[in-house]
Amino acid sequence: MKNGSPAGGRFGVAPVAARRGAAGLGLVELLVVTVILLVLGGFLYTRLLGGKTADGQKRATPTQRARQVEGAAYIGQINQAIAMYKMDHDGQNPPDLAALKRYGVSESMTKDPNTGQTLPYDPQTGRVGAPGGGSALPRVPGY
Repeated sequence: MKNGSPAGGRFGVAPVAARRGAAGLGLVELLVVTVILLVLGGFLYTRLLGGKTADGQKRATPTQRARQVEGAAYIGQINQAIAMYKMDHDGQNPPDLAALKRYGVSESMTKDPNTGQTLPYDPQTGRVGAPGGGSALPRVPGY
């Protein structure tokens, strides 16, 4: 008995553990936590594995979306390197993408991150990407 309190706590109030015992979470609390985790897991499951958009089209997984963004960034950097090459060479386009190495374009940047194939390049127009002026990377619905 400390300080004359029979419960052993300060000011005559027993500590929480002494009042509840060592039971921890009760059955109801455990069920509520389980339901919350299952609902959150359901949301994450569809996002991580792709899922579908509201109109039923397949949504890109985060890995696919990251590769699309990476490819778009590489195409932007290659276009900037082509502009610098043209300034240094009286407006002429580089003969191929390998000529841009001096401007910071690495071999891995000239490959499509999704397929691993070399990005198409037209030396007459200086365009990088898919034929017809489109992006070399397909747009996945849902993003």
